[in-house]
Amino acid sequence: MMKSIWKLMLLSALTATGVFAKQPLPNIVYILADDMGVGDVAALNPGAKVKTPNIDGLVAGGMQFSDAHSASAVCTPTRYSLMTGRYSWRSEKKERVLHGYSRSLIKPDRDTVASLLKRNGYATAMIGKWHLGLNWMLKDGTRVSELDSNSSDIEPLVDFTKPFTGGPCDFGFDSWYGINASLDFPPYTWLVNDRASVLPTEQNPFKHDKTPAGKQRMMRGGLMAPGFDPSLLLKQLTERAVDYIGNVDSAKPFYFYMALNAPHTPVMPREEFLGKSGCGIYGDFIQEIDWTVGQVVAALKKKGLLKNTLVIFTADNGASRISFPVEFEEQYGHHSSAIYKGRKGSLNEGGHRVPFVAQWPAVIPAGSRSDVMCGLTDLYATCADLVGEKVAPNAGEDSYSMLPLFFQTPGKYKRTNAVHHDFGGRFAFRDGKWKLIPNKSPKKAALYDLEADVSETTNLHGKYPEVVEQLEKSLTEVVSNGRSTPGPKQQNDAPEWWPQLIWMDEK
Repeated sequence: MMKSIWKLMLLSALTATGVFAKQPLPNIVYILADDMGVGDVAALNPGAKVKTPNIDGLVAGGMQFSDAHSASAVCTPTRYSLMTGRYSWRSEKKERVLHGYSRSLIKPDRDTVASLLKRNGYATAMIGKWHLGLNWMLKDGTRVSELDSNSSDIEPLVDFTKPFTGGPCDFGFDSWYGINASLDFPPYTWLVNDRASVLPTEQNPFKHDKTPAGKQRMMRGGLMAPGFDPSLLLKQLTERAVDYIGNVDSAKPFYFYMALNAPHTPVMPREEFLGKSGCGIYGDFIQEIDWTVGQVVAALKKKGLLKNTLVIFTADNGASRISFPVEFEEQYGHHSSAIYKGRKGSLNEGGHRVPFVAQWPAVIPAGSRSDVMCGLTDLYATCADLVGEKVAPNAGEDSYSMLPLFFQTPGKYKRTNAVHHDFGGRFAFRDGKWKLIPNKSPKKAALYDLEADVSETTNLHGKYPEVVEQLEKSLTEVVSNGRSTPGPKQQNDAPEWWPQLIWMDEK
């Protein structure tokens, strides 16, 4: 007996489209780009100077989301929220990102998307960038214990011959092939399941070139495996992905999470893409990402899995000013944030409004569009709804199921607000058309009407004090309740109050 109304609708939809009913659950392929703006997808930006025919194909064959947001304007927090369905600022990590030798951020008892799907019969695999910390084994037999550690101090103490804990395979994935963090954090080597596949024994020097072009290729100094070539990383990830899909057991649904290293620094497209975009190496890298998407879709098609596979393409935050400097944006006439203000790390829309496309031919009508505010944090509840599992009170506290949006019944989608977060751990709050950016200084605080002013040009903070007061009250409730979804109050990790909660009284 079906446990969810959505499962009944899903079975009906699949039967109508000819997908046999003995396997109603779809495969899920989730492709996450790293530092990519809405304007970097040609189908989403009429003024784009890059070409993205394969991502455009997902748009044409599925649903584009015009108001989709990452949980943060930077990497680690978004990935935490994507995995857990919980805002990252509820964890110990209140600001910034993890380093290459930071310990695991996710607590061992925290449920994840992969764990949820695995216990409901899915095969689970991850390829690519983790950036949620690893519990590296040290030479003295202990493990890395610091959440924010100095990599140069920790690196000589790590025993790379020993397995680590706290990686993807400890949080629901059957397998993992990838890198520990952004490709500008050492160690630079391939990680397979719970260990380094090749020991990093060579020193990669930190080349400190402060020119815009030099910053694009920046990598921090640290240990690197012999033969590790950053420019080939995306190709190798793609080949592994194609191999995984080609060998998957078609009789069992699978969840495949592919976290790309691009177009994050170092911006290093491989040779065959150099000069192809007419938009510098950043544009070339975007077009290599598009090639990757095309390879994955082709592999699904070749295996006969495309019709009943939910393919999602999105990004962890907006485009980086280092990956694509403002000088180059003007030079090439390409605007990664399109009409939106701000870039990666910012509370403005360009920092956290991201490209989001979902294709599921058995269910989602081709060429459809949703203008409903939603976010990457919603994956957990969406998957729970899909398999008919009731979300536990202490799981997915900020996640809402997107199945109503896929089935084009937006009135059944329950999210009404969203919390945005920036590099420094500061907050913004969205409720309906209103967006509040609190600040102790009235000159820096902001209120925008996004229905009338999505580019955030006119600050209305001083004009509508009653709106500001209500939004601050609602945001306080979201923080204090330990959740933004209905349910019993939960506890945020670490202190009850921290300095970025500037609109709240100190406890």
